[in-house]
Amino acid sequence: MRDRTAPGLSRGARWRAWLWGALAALTCPCHLPIVLLALSGTATGALVSQHKGIAVVVLLVLFALSLTRALRAFRLPR
Repeated sequence: MRDRTAPGLSRGARWRAWLWGALAALTCPCHLPIVLLALSGTATGALVSQHKGIAVVVLLVLFALSLTRALRAFRLPR
């Protein structure tokens, strides 16, 4: 059984870490074709498909930011 007195992540910090991780998974630039398929037929999908280069750069920056925040959030305090 887990010792509840041991230092670890609080419930709020754990949720924050998982949300940053989910955002990192969704904004990974390798998922851009899947995002385009999901958005096909919408105005957003048309905008993203016309500006793929800008979309890749924006997704890459957002992915790097969310990945570093998720990794920091999952790291246990010392």
